[in-house]
Amino acid sequence: MANIFLVALSGCSSSGKSTIAKVIAQICPDITLIHEDDFYKHDDEIPFNEKRGISNWDSPEALDLAHFEAELDSIKETGQISSQLVHNNNVDDISKFQLDPNFLQTLRHKLEPISRSTRIVLVDGFMIYNSPKLASKFDLKLFVRAPYEVLKARRNARPGYQTLDSYWVDPPYYFDEFVYDSYRSSHAHLFIDGDVEGSLNPQTAAGIKEFTNGSGTPLTEALTWTTNEICEAVSAAH
Repeated sequence: MANIFLVALSGCSSSGKSTIAKVIAQICPDITLIHEDDFYKHDDEIPFNEKRGISNWDSPEALDLAHFEAELDSIKETGQISSQLVHNNNVDDISKFQLDPNFLQTLRHKLEPISRSTRIVLVDGFMIYNSPKLASKFDLKLFVRAPYEVLKARRNARPGYQTLDSYWVDPPYYFDEFVYDSYRSSHAHLFIDGDVEGSLNPQTAAGIKEFTNGSGTPLTEALTWTTNEICEAVSAAH
């Protein structure tokens, strides 16, 4: 069995991580892509916010993290996905970015040699680094960031999300009171003075590599960074 190499690509909702992950997996089919969103619980199991009278889809408790962790352990041991995952496809259609085929070919030429000798599993999720136990399962930890204003604008531009049982549309207040609040409370320990708009704490965020995906950041730059980090880490590990 080939060596298994787990890559985490995490960040707040609307940071761009899922788009990056989807493009990387499409240009290099030997890379296995797993979305943490595929481990959401059923609608009636999602934590309920009494104040607003709505479900909190951005709480860690909205995810079946025990199942997620068990799946990662199984993949690390066997190299195979054991669960029958239900894909919600809440990811942008990458065709809209009109990426240059020559650019994608350049990335493919970098990724294909290492993906033949090593089974690379790329895991995209918004709740990975909130848990040191979960984060420790990964061989490479990548963190995609964006300023608050950019995250909010991107999230508010989305029409909604397919769940296991229905379709969810954010109320006007949802980003501030649920998405960003949950991100901040779950990830504050990674930052100096708990400021999630500031700098990572070198002690609590040791081993996490960050990329700022702002409003003017080309997708090509994010893809190049991700590709290079994966190639360097896999090469160094073997």
